[in-house]
Amino acid sequence: MIFSCLNGHGSRRLGSHPAYFIWVFGFATSSLGCSVEPAANSIRAPGGSVLPSWVFATPDGKAYSSDQALGRVTIVLFVTTYDTASQIAATRFNSEIHSLPRRVNALAVALEPPNHSVLVGVFHDSLRLTYPLLMPDPATLAGHGPFGVIDVVPTWVVLDKSGQEIWRQSGVGAIPELRATLLRVGAGAEK
Repeated sequence: MIFSCLNGHGSRRLGSHPAYFIWVFGFATSSLGCSVEPAANSIRAPGGSVLPSWVFATPDGKAYSSDQALGRVTIVLFVTTYDTASQIAATRFNSEIHSLPRRVNALAVALEPPNHSVLVGVFHDSLRLTYPLLMPDPATLAGHGPFGVIDVVPTWVVLDKSGQEIWRQSGVGAIPELRATLLRVGAGAEK
């Protein structure tokens, strides 16, 4: 349909031009978001329970664990580097965390294999993110980790000060609700 509309206006044939395919792919991913194939078996902490311990790493190998997230409300954003919606969410998230009245832990996890660590580092640096962008452990990447299946990116998970999951939503459109949730539960967070 897009191809026939573009050709109907007397423009040169874009269908054979590589930029056309990039544009169509970009349009499709920004309009629809990105799905990550869900794993067949997953675990998810039942409501009211604390997630199992986890350890992820920065692209250069520095560990970041669930212990570091305790004592303060924590937001975990799951993204991919190749998804437009993830890029929008990552940059909006960066702005949102600095506008909150209280400090929160903020981090993102790139649901990509270990050989993408350089790309994940470039994504973090080029967007000038002020929070860590981490590589998942193999169990999380497979959908068997402490956060269960993350089959759509961006996905937001909010943990309370004890590490209990208290909110989860997917999509860029969840940002206003995320902010409201943080204001509601973050009032007791440490400065």
